[in-house]
Amino acid sequence: MDENNLKLIELIEQAACSTNMLNATDSAELNKLQTIIDDIKKNVEATNDLPAQILEQAKVSSSNAGDVLQKILQNQVEDTDKSIKAISDSISVLQSLIDQIENMPKDAPQAETKIEAKTEEKKSEAEAKQTVISDEDVGLVLDFITESKEHIESAEAGLLQLESKPDDKEVLNMIFRAFHTIKGMAGFLNLTDLGSLAHSAENLLDLARKGELVLAGQNTDAVFESIDMLKKMIADLKEAVDTKKPVAKQENMPVLLDKLKKLAQGQTLEKVLNTPEGQKRDQKLEDVLVAEEPAKQEAEPVKEEAAAPKMEYAPGLEEKRDSIPRRSGEERRTEASADEKIKVSTNRLDNLINMTGELVIAQLMIKEEANTKLCGEYELNRKVAHQGKIIRELQELSMSMRMVPIEGVFQKMARLVRDLSHKAGKKINFITRGEETELDRNIVDKIADPLVHMVRNSVDHGVETSEERVKNGKNPAGKIELRAFHQAGNIVIEIEDDGKGLNKERILKKAIDNGIVDANQQLTDDEIYKLIFHAGLSTAEKVTSISGRGVGMDVVKKNVEALRGKIDISTTLGKGTIFTIRLPLTLAIIDGQIIKIGSERYIVPINAIENTQKPDKSSLSSVQNRGEMVMVRGQLLPMIRLYKLFNVTPVTEDPTKALVVIVEEEGKRCCLLVDELLGQQQIVIKSLGDGMGKVQGVSGGAIMGDGMVSLILDIPGIMALAQS
Repeated sequence: MDENNLKLIELIEQAACSTNMLNATDSAELNKLQTIIDDIKKNVEATNDLPAQILEQAKVSSSNAGDVLQKILQNQVEDTDKSIKAISDSISVLQSLIDQIENMPKDAPQAETKIEAKTEEKKSEAEAKQTVISDEDVGLVLDFITESKEHIESAEAGLLQLESKPDDKEVLNMIFRAFHTIKGMAGFLNLTDLGSLAHSAENLLDLARKGELVLAGQNTDAVFESIDMLKKMIADLKEAVDTKKPVAKQENMPVLLDKLKKLAQGQTLEKVLNTPEGQKRDQKLEDVLVAEEPAKQEAEPVKEEAAAPKMEYAPGLEEKRDSIPRRSGEERRTEASADEKIKVSTNRLDNLINMTGELVIAQLMIKEEANTKLCGEYELNRKVAHQGKIIRELQELSMSMRMVPIEGVFQKMARLVRDLSHKAGKKINFITRGEETELDRNIVDKIADPLVHMVRNSVDHGVETSEERVKNGKNPAGKIELRAFHQAGNIVIEIEDDGKGLNKERILKKAIDNGIVDANQQLTDDEIYKLIFHAGLSTAEKVTSISGRGVGMDVVKKNVEALRGKIDISTTLGKGTIFTIRLPLTLAIIDGQIIKIGSERYIVPINAIENTQKPDKSSLSSVQNRGEMVMVRGQLLPMIRLYKLFNVTPVTEDPTKALVVIVEEEGKRCCLLVDELLGQQQIVIKSLGDGMGKVQGVSGGAIMGDGMVSLILDIPGIMALAQS
């Protein structure tokens, strides 16, 4: 075996890689493959130490591939797909010769030494050929990353939908187009590995489109693995761009490509995994969201009790939120095609929103000045009011530009339920409602992590196994529903399962054992249920790989509170649980009630206020001459004198000559004593700055119409401050 033979092996490998990327409409790729095949022909003619049988096979296969390729280039073929398959078959024959060439007997130790040196040289060349993104291509690659993420998300959503609607040809075509587009863009940027993977998955999907293969079981799992691998490769590509380092290679890539190829050829998964390479395969393909690989399903029909859990979207079920609008896929496609979009930097959007906020503040100052000093100038005041209306509309428009549908997060949860239900061995129908509901992009990004923990707990702790459900007279398949809708200026996200529900006695016992509450402490049902948000408290009978370590739900509470939201629990033992998250539509503005204490003004968030009233003497009482209480609709509520907390001089200290504002947060209620209510207003939230740090009872500040700063009250912080 001489240098020509090693060169022949290298050329065959190049041809195989180029064939994976082959597109009949890409003349550059076709010419590149033609050059490689010509080089193979020349190398075969120059080789004299190979058996005649190998040389003959190499000559015939390279000539066949070259002839068909020449006809494609000259537009002399009727069926390009069939012609490309013929080229691929010829290259496969050439690949089969590599083992024969490499396993030829070695006559002399010197020859073996030369081969080893050549192998090392090839390794060095391969390392040198690592993909490095040049500065000129950075812009194109970043655009590719953004577009690829969108295509991957749509393909994943379509694949989940296809599991419940296997006959939907339009969805199958959409998935195929997503992989095809990624392949084409990767080929243009010379991202060979990405293109090869997309091409291999595309081949499998193409067979499903033609009705030659059923996209179910192990075939679906293989496409999901391809999606997971693409996510990892896109993430590595982004890291390579940021760090200016070579793009990381994927160790599991050859095994996955081989699996896709074998499945496309009709071989079963068992045959694929029986190969030496398959046995070496790491069983955990890193997923962007969760680190579990879906359990393998059999493609053949199996008995119902042994069937793998199935993801379904059940559109016909009766729901308690019938008012939530739902749009058909056709309506969404029509809207998407009619509503043209352009990409804008999020930094520019943030700057626009900040400047709009400043414009609102400036307009408030002008309005204040006109109303106080020029109140007789009716024409001027009319123009100022008109200007205010335009600025309010501009503010709403600028805020809406950051609004995005929550659909992307819901899609990730659908994939999460699919994978976890496979792993837990449970049948779960996952239903989503209100995916088109929009909220601020920052909130969408931050709500995903809490939802992951809550969905995990619903799958693991909430929904029972099929056997348990049948014993309890339930449907063998559990149900988890995720829905979103607008309500009273907030967005509400509900996660409902029809599982076993929360066990009040077990939660309380665990909390007492852990020293979280005292054994003699009297707690309401709602307070007991909310104990699950304490770190380290878990009622799971055993720790699983999914959940049960007592972490997660405390993270949920912290993250939701960081978004100025709150979470409630409604549960019935043996029937199921509903977690309700209420969030503001945006973190930039709030609707606030301006209150006055002495000469100072403060802002109370509207969503925290229940009502206001002027107390009389009969409704006032005290506990041991210390804690003051107000009777509100038959219930005693603690009264907080805000002027004491903020050390200001009030107009009056007599509650009967002032007002109380009844507020509620996290299930706790109290009355705030104030001098006067000045009205409601949309407030642009401003941070107090790093110099001030975190001030208990204050969540931020706002610039008022006269240019003065008013503090925005944090109701839970005010309650805690009053208690201390």
